[in-house]
Amino acid sequence: MIRRLIRRVLCGALLWILIFFEVSILMFGLNLKGGLVYSILHYPLLAILSVVVAIIYFNKVHASFIEGFKTSIVMFITSIILDALISIPLFIKDWNFFLDKFLLIGYLEIILVISLTGYFLRDTKKPRGKARFIKTFHGAEN
Repeated sequence: MIRRLIRRVLCGALLWILIFFEVSILMFGLNLKGGLVYSILHYPLLAILSVVVAIIYFNKVHASFIEGFKTSIVMFITSIILDALISIPLFIKDWNFFLDKFLLIGYLEIILVISLTGYFLRDTKKPRGKARFIKTFHGAEN
């Protein structure tokens, strides 16, 4: 239980770091400060990064929609904490940052994408422990 929580927090931190670099590249490398072009690039990249981190997480954990949802909530909380500790004091300097509708859309996208990734990866992992025994006992072995 604790190892799974630590794994979720670490994957949440990884996702936050990847998003930080992605936003930095869009803002400073491509000189996009928001608007339509920024959104067209940012939200699909955010979904891709979320899927990549979810796959990393589910590499060692049985995937399901519920597991994906729980993981996404922990990653969401991890992102809020890192934004509060790093992004706002060092870069943004405005606590109204958390009220930005585009940030909230991004958080919702992360929760949805990671939950759905857990759902779609659910059949790719063999059941472990008691569930595997039950399937084997009833003759439904893969």
